Amino acid sequence: MAVNVVMPKLGLTMVSGKIVEWKKNEGEQINEKEIVMVIETEKVTYEVESPGTGILHIIVAPDVEAPVSDVVGVLAESKEEYDKIVAGGAPVTAAAPAPAPAAAPAGGAPAAAPAVETTAGPGERVKISPLAKKIAEESKLDITKIKGTGPGGRIVREDVNKYTEQAKAAPATAPAAAPAAPAEGDRLVKLTGMRKVIARKMLESKVQAAQAYMSNTVDATKIQEYRQVLMPYIEKKSGVRITVTDLMMKITGAAIAAHPVINTRWTDEGVLWIKDVHMGMAMALDDGLIVPVIRDINQKTMTQIAKDRVALIDKGRKGKLTPDEMKGSTFTLSAMGMFGIEQFIAIINQPENAILGVAAIIDKPVVMNGQIVIRPMMNVMLTYDHRTIDGAKAGLFMVTLKSFIENPIMVIA
Repeated sequence: MAVNVVMPKLGLTMVSGKIVEWKKNEGEQINEKEIVMVIETEKVTYEVESPGTGILHIIVAPDVEAPVSDVVGVLAESKEEYDKIVAGGAPVTAAAPAPAPAAAPAGGAPAAAPAVETTAGPGERVKISPLAKKIAEESKLDITKIKGTGPGGRIVREDVNKYTEQAKAAPATAPAAAPAAPAEGDRLVKLTGMRKVIARKMLESKVQAAQAYMSNTVDATKIQEYRQVLMPYIEKKSGVRITVTDLMMKITGAAIAAHPVINTRWTDEGVLWIKDVHMGMAMALDDGLIVPVIRDINQKTMTQIAKDRVALIDKGRKGKLTPDEMKGSTFTLSAMGMFGIEQFIAIINQPENAILGVAAIIDKPVVMNGQIVIRPMMNVMLTYDHRTIDGAKAGLFMVTLKSFIENPIMVIA
């Protein structure tokens, strides 16, 4: 019996998701627990495991959004069953539940794709399945010239493939332009779902926000000293090692609380002032960037912050973060000290209004009390949305941040 592939419910607030890519092609065999598709919701892409073994029939094409629990694909048990489903046979009843944490498929939902009636030209309406329509559009085919063999004369995938094969076999009326080819040694890497999301989000941020920048170089002596004092205590108590990033998230949260304009969001209706500070933590993976969230950062101890960071990083590396753990941040901190970066400008993580870039701590000569001394210095760079945050307000925040970094006892004690 065939098994339905449904849009999973990955978080309490999730109502729909967009299919970024299918990991198997139409008609390919897939095994249970293999990754069948990548979906996007809010700021995260998520790999969904196959709920069973079978031949994949795709109902919802990539870049299309579907409600939670909607059937987006079907796994046919045999080639005969697959052919029947593709041809628009009787609706299929799911033989197994959707993979955890996916919700169960909607009762009685048909597995076969409904026909889409589309206007092909003046006075012309064509019945075509969603998948066939997607393939035809990608191949720039005139669907009015394709004969449909599905129920009611609708065009199905096989009709599009047959038309394409016939067109290739026909004599060419004009020489086709040669496709651009990479030079020797070049290689083209297909975009992953995560990379597509990152590209879209970063471009949206640069286009939609009036991003302005402000930096300061601070003395990191005390923050290093406090880490050395706290590290053995926290490690013995919780089994995790406290980092400079942990301290910086705690300190930054306290500075935001003193300047709540930094914790705002621009909306079409007005400026939203958010009471609680939920700290986004930019994290690099092999194939992209994610931003898990430590909630209520100002209500947590250094031990709690360190434990949350370690847990989120572990889940992120294993691809186990849920959308609820990746959404709701009100401010993001991006640390690049581990790479020795002296200064960098971060892009705002929409829909937030600001992000802080924290660079490496580097010993540098500075003047103190008229003397040149060597001190561990660190650059912090604020990127903020000038639509909401004025330069003077950003400057006051940076003054407070510098004070807290150079005197962490004001926050940590």
